[in-house]
Amino acid sequence: MEKINQAEINQLETSRLLLRKFVEDDVEDIYSSWCSDPEVTAMVTWTPHKDLEETKRVLKAWLKAYGDPKTVRFGIVLKETGELIGIIDTVNFHSGKPEIGFCLARKCWGNGYMTEACHAMIRHLFHLGYNNILACTHEENIGSIAVLQRCGFRFDKKEFRAQWSPLKLETVVLNWYHLSKYE
Repeated sequence: MEKINQAEINQLETSRLLLRKFVEDDVEDIYSSWCSDPEVTAMVTWTPHKDLEETKRVLKAWLKAYGDPKTVRFGIVLKETGELIGIIDTVNFHSGKPEIGFCLARKCWGNGYMTEACHAMIRHLFHLGYNNILACTHEENIGSIAVLQRCGFRFDKKEFRAQWSPLKLETVVLNWYHLSKYE
């Protein structure tokens, strides 16, 4: 089987969404759609962005990371309007298995967009040659848990962390999920 070069893949398409690589001009949409919203960021490892400059720094790092062949990161765009509404990406790797993460603008919750994006990402990661995909979410994040379940992920374990991340110091309980190409 020929090795697929992730760097050459710029977008994925679903019936309602375009998943595409980020560009510098996305900064204001990223900031206003999800990065500055305390409700969106309540269940992720980072805090709401304080200003556009913080989002610019993060976006700069995301763009630089595209040089790493393991980076699989897409902005989620509504095809109907062209609006950038979220992100889905590989946030980590564990023993060679990609861990995916995602965020969606609050105004778009409950429309099935993230489930649609997640299905596309799963197909893409399997196409890239990964046979197992991981995901981790706050145990109270019922929206993300529902997305993972609808996409076929199975619960693995709970993890208790005394500190969620360098940006969030509180104790947290996380649920770990996995999806295998062969299950």
